[in-house]
Amino acid sequence: MFRLIEYFRKRQNFIIYVSLRVLVMALSLITNIFIVRKLSVNDYGIFSVALMFIGLITTFGFSWSSSSILYFGSREKLKRGNLNQTFWARNIIIAASLVITTILFIVFRNQINSYIGFEVSFLILIWLYVSVAEDYLNQYFLAIKKQLLSSLLSVTAKVIYLGLILLFSFDIKTLIIMNIISHATVLLYILGINKRDVGKFEFDKNWFKEILNFSLWQLFGFSGLYLINFGDTSVIKYFMTTEDVGLYNAAYKLFDAIANFAFVISSYYAGSVSQYFEKTEHKNIKSFFYRDRIIIFGLSTALHIAVMVFSKPIILLLYGEKYIDSILIFNVLMIGSIFRYLSVFYMLYFNTNRKHKLQQNINIFRAILNLVLDIIFIKMFGLVGPAIGTTVAMILTFIISAFYCEKRIKIASEA
Repeated sequence: MFRLIEYFRKRQNFIIYVSLRVLVMALSLITNIFIVRKLSVNDYGIFSVALMFIGLITTFGFSWSSSSILYFGSREKLKRGNLNQTFWARNIIIAASLVITTILFIVFRNQINSYIGFEVSFLILIWLYVSVAEDYLNQYFLAIKKQLLSSLLSVTAKVIYLGLILLFSFDIKTLIIMNIISHATVLLYILGINKRDVGKFEFDKNWFKEILNFSLWQLFGFSGLYLINFGDTSVIKYFMTTEDVGLYNAAYKLFDAIANFAFVISSYYAGSVSQYFEKTEHKNIKSFFYRDRIIIFGLSTALHIAVMVFSKPIILLLYGEKYIDSILIFNVLMIGSIFRYLSVFYMLYFNTNRKHKLQQNINIFRAILNLVLDIIFIKMFGLVGPAIGTTVAMILTFIISAFYCEKRIKIASEA
């Protein structure tokens, strides 16, 4: 018992980090409840489309290259004592991406407004630029192992956003402005940047090419993963009804929030694991993969089981009786989420050992397999079919990753 207490005491920063990420999720949920109760169903639909659109452009506009700071910056910090070459390489990539995105926004602004159902394209573009700056700070703090500052940055934005919603009346456009203001305030965290980490322009051609290659493969993989829910929705809409789409997505969105929390683990440990492999620290590699991984997976599995046991009251509380058919879908997806929490450790191995191409090929394979299984299983099992397809695809790609990584992790952990 004493050894277990000592183990958690030594990892109190990780526990605090996870707790802060949970707080961010809770604040998002509370904020959404207030928004849903205030807006009409139609206005909330328009706002949801706007959020989906900002999610789309952030994913394909800059998020695909953001993890380069985390993985390459931590390695450069170890070798050179700063992140300068990584910082400027990412600046060149993101500048080109933002120029293209801005031009597309200007050219298609009317179509964007028409698609959303409201004239907010200019505000969304501002929101994108603020998000880029916020993401830079977030990834920087993770790269230099100041994970708590990274979490506090997100908490700050959510608290300010909730405060604005509680204090002022709002409509769709006002909500977007509140989002911009709340996220812009976290730019004050720029004061936490160490000036020795980033300085005057410095360009290394080989380092830039390596970061660009890594980032483009991330974009390739991101595209596949982003299209998984899109594929599920399209298959259900084609074979079933719009109401069925709503029932499925109610379960999927809840599952997605839980499953994607696995990336909190990778973001916290990425900097450390990169350095373990870079310095060939056998003992730390062994400790992380054969002790920390087992404990984290055990705890996450226990929490998954608890959520599945109480899935009915959770869904009925959040969505109401009309979503009772979402319960089985949610529980099937949660089985896949358990394997997501195992797979995230292999993602760390791939990205820290320059195997990102293989990682992203696996992601694309998963997306294609997911779509094929959706079509097969929806005919066999109805609405729960796509959930089964998603879960089976996650399990099979986990097995592929495990087959490749486990023997290599074992070799790397042996002195």
